Amino acid sequence: MRETLILMYQASIRDKKKHKIFNQQRSDNYEMNTNYEEYAYVKKLLGNCRVHLITNSGTEGIGIIRGSLRKFSKRVIIETGDIVVVSKRDYQKDKVDIVHKYNSDQVQTLISEQKLSNILCNLYNNIHVSTDSITNGLENENDNYIDFGNISDDYSDDE
Repeated sequence: MRETLILMYQASIRDKKKHKIFNQQRSDNYEMNTNYEEYAYVKKLLGNCRVHLITNSGTEGIGIIRGSLRKFSKRVIIETGDIVVVSKRDYQKDKVDIVHKYNSDQVQTLISEQKLSNILCNLYNNIHVSTDSITNGLENENDNYIDFGNISDDYSDDE
């Protein structure tokens, strides 16, 4: 009797492990509520799931990454230079909650649809243009030249 219960328990565990489906479907269409949410640019990572950011209206503040973006199965990595959607708080004007992150293709569509302000477009383009020029090898000719000034071969010791 006991052996049959153990076998049934093992079979049920085995079936659950086989049929376990992780949340791999990612939603690219995010509907934004313009009354409570706005776009923001991540300026600096502060640690402890907090970032320093600039909102679409031009105000600077601290953004707190929402718990659902921190979970292991839905983890979203937010870096400096990313465009995110933030939810404004009524009781704290300088703190916002990060609700969604856009990838680079989605940001290009936002720029083409002119949903981002000039402040965010300039910040986003300055960061990405400078990193693209470095990765594409478009370096200045003087970058390889190092000027040491007037250095003499004599080593003088004040002993």
